[in-house]
Amino acid sequence: MATQAALGWEREIDDVPAALAVSGTQCVVAGHGGAVNLLDMATGRLLAKLVLPGGARQVQFSPDGTVVALAGPRGYALWRIADGAVMMRTTEAASRFAWTDGNLCAVSSAGTVRVFDAATGMEQWRPVDGAVAVDDMTWFDRGRMIAVAVGGEAHAYSARGRVAAWSYPAPVRVLAGGTDGAWLCAAGDGPGVYIRGIGGTYEDLPTQGHGLIDGLTLDATGQWLAAEVDGGLTVWDLAARGGRVRPRPRRLEARIGMGVAAWRPAARGAVVATGGVDGTVSLWDVRAGSARRSAVPVARRHTGAPVVALAWSGADALLYADRAGKVTAAGFPEIAAR
Repeated sequence: MATQAALGWEREIDDVPAALAVSGTQCVVAGHGGAVNLLDMATGRLLAKLVLPGGARQVQFSPDGTVVALAGPRGYALWRIADGAVMMRTTEAASRFAWTDGNLCAVSSAGTVRVFDAATGMEQWRPVDGAVAVDDMTWFDRGRMIAVAVGGEAHAYSARGRVAAWSYPAPVRVLAGGTDGAWLCAAGDGPGVYIRGIGGTYEDLPTQGHGLIDGLTLDATGQWLAAEVDGGLTVWDLAARGGRVRPRPRRLEARIGMGVAAWRPAARGAVVATGGVDGTVSLWDVRAGSARRSAVPVARRHTGAPVVALAWSGADALLYADRAGKVTAAGFPEIAAR
């Protein structure tokens, strides 16, 4: 049951939350056990349910909000909200997906990447179909090409086939694509992040921390890049990239769980939300920090268990979930003017 709170609602789910997604008036909570709940974003009321066999680890609405993509250790699904139609497949290896702005969904499992049309659930083309496992993928060039991390390299594909293959000083496993399609960010078995231009040149950005990078995320403007490393977040302002002064890393003093960080949506970037292992949800305006001085949170909320997932709802509200199964929707008026 959902209970109303001062700035939103709280709801307990009968699963350990793994991922959240929001689109307009609806949101989705996906659990490690495979339970997938479609909820009304305003009230937390249950609208529909689905089970993904083998569990869910990733969930996201299509850009137009009509289809939900799900991926987990043993399968994936495309769920059309209007009529409840589901395209579901089981796999022997873990799956992941990536949406384009044009409502195409790329799904990888083992050494295969398939591109589906969201409206029909039909496979459109298959960029990769090999024996070497795909580690990550991201769309770039405004959705016309997809970059795939495979065998320690980044390969770029269009619907006609492979168009480029890039190698790095160390094998790469994690990718993030620039919104303008001019470059790719990659990280993997070595410290730091590599930024490669489509023309072939690259530069490396050092991280603050000694571990390997678990994830890369770009804000909607393509200016701010965040890397998850050593349970914290390192951020760069890429506006300085290519100039005489290289971007310098900014470390946020946050202890986060893997994958529990999200940039503010749309053009109003520069604010990132993090979920802490101490049960704290924090919002950071990274413009307030520098390479020498860490930013401080501009807003915080607390829950009773480690935060395991979060997602933005507009520019000043969040949906977040903790390990105990509590899902919370809350507004953050502190950032309304930022």
